[in-house]
Amino acid sequence: METRVFLERGTCCVWISLIDDGSLRLSGQDLGGCLGADEYEYWITVHPQDFALIREALGAEPAVDIEDLMCANAKMIYSCGELTWLRSIAAVPDFANYF
Repeated sequence: METRVFLERGTCCVWISLIDDGSLRLSGQDLGGCLGADEYEYWITVHPQDFALIREALGAEPAVDIEDLMCANAKMIYSCGELTWLRSIAAVPDFANYF
């Protein structure tokens, strides 16, 4: 499982990786404080059955690497909110967070 930077903006950094079960994981950390906390972390897990939805929404062929595709569109996806964007294309990701 190789982790790479998905996007860095201000006090927030988001990493992307494929995890052992083949799912795609976005892990975010904001050190700028949020809702009375000094740090906010979140994890979004996208299951392989939703990869076709991502490729279709981004106009990619079925063989395109999902991590490369997501990274190439990171600014747009992040500006919408990763979870919001994924749900807008009918993906059903898992979400967890920590304050």
